[in-house]
Amino acid sequence: MADAPDAEPTSPELSRSERLFLRISIWQTVLSVVGVFIGVVALYAALSESEAVRRQTAAGVWPYVQLGVRDYVAVDDALFELSLTNAGVGPARIDDMRVTAGGAPVTTWAGLIAQVGAPGASFSQNAANQRVLSPGETIPIFATRDESTVRALRAAVADSGNAIEYCYCSIFDQCWLADSRSPDAPPEPVRHCPDYGNASFSN
Repeated sequence: MADAPDAEPTSPELSRSERLFLRISIWQTVLSVVGVFIGVVALYAALSESEAVRRQTAAGVWPYVQLGVRDYVAVDDALFELSLTNAGVGPARIDDMRVTAGGAPVTTWAGLIAQVGAPGASFSQNAANQRVLSPGETIPIFATRDESTVRALRAAVADSGNAIEYCYCSIFDQCWLADSRSPDAPPEPVRHCPDYGNASFSN
């Protein structure tokens, strides 16, 4: 008599406690994933808000330094004056300047007026490098009333080979570089002010 074929093994059914434990484990996994997702979203929101606050604060102390030129020649008087004005809403630190005349850097106002053909002329000056300008403050950095010098400097301003470059920073060390050859262009944001080295203007 042939033996009866072996019956196929059947998987043991999970007990009630095992099924309950499995359901709890699944829900714990789902809740963990949801918790991580919520944490990531919250972190992103906090970072975005922090960046928005930082930008708003930086905008609240944004400086804007403009170079002004005032000149005239009258019957009995003449004036050529250069000034820096902070038209922004925060203090500005003037980091460095470079003055170019005739295509070459000059490092003093005496050197400038000699370059334009008026050596020995009288003038007044105020130091600008490393100076902090308050919002709305204006400082005249150079002035002369010598008529021949005024005429020479007026002609020099119209020469594209002559320029005044200056770099300034906010209290958050955000810096901008300005160039007198581009009076209508906004100052260029830079990571750091350039080091002009021996070409730095030492007024």
